[in-house]
Amino acid sequence: MKNQTRLTIPMNKELRTRLKERASNLGFDSAQALLRYVSKAIIDERSITFGAGDDWGEPSPRAARRLNRWAKEAIALSRAGKLKSYTSAKEFMKDLNRDIGKTD
Repeated sequence: MKNQTRLTIPMNKELRTRLKERASNLGFDSAQALLRYVSKAIIDERSITFGAGDDWGEPSPRAARRLNRWAKEAIALSRAGKLKSYTSAKEFMKDLNRDIGKTD
């Protein structure tokens, strides 16, 4: 990040500790990463929720239809014996990278 700036946010230690714990529970590696994510979402005018119960939220109806279609397609391919399978994560990543055009 060449064009970086630093933002200092005063907060008490308990708040900082709880924020770090919550960020970790949400899968972020730091409180700063969580705050960057939230900041970007605000700028992009996206809504995000971190409510109790379901931290992932519900997919939109359109996304739900797409996910259900993909699941049905995968089940059909599996039953027909045409679903790709892998014996290692390395093999899977190689195939995935090939599919997305990444050469490494």
